[in-house]
Amino acid sequence: MQAAFRTAFHLPSAAAVAAGTDNPGHLAELVQSLGADVNTTAVSQYLRALHGHRQS
Repeated sequence: MQAAFRTAFHLPSAAAVAAGTDNPGHLAELVQSLGADVNTTAVSQYLRALHGHRQS
């Protein structure tokens, strides 16, 4: 979940992502994930695949 949340800020770039939870621990994990590194090469490959799929 944390990896998906962190990566969401790159697909495409976003300033905010909404997340709902009734568990403060889950929210804390998502906030902590913002400090994680993102594999931008993998994100770029994924975006190219998405754009290619849209065009076909």
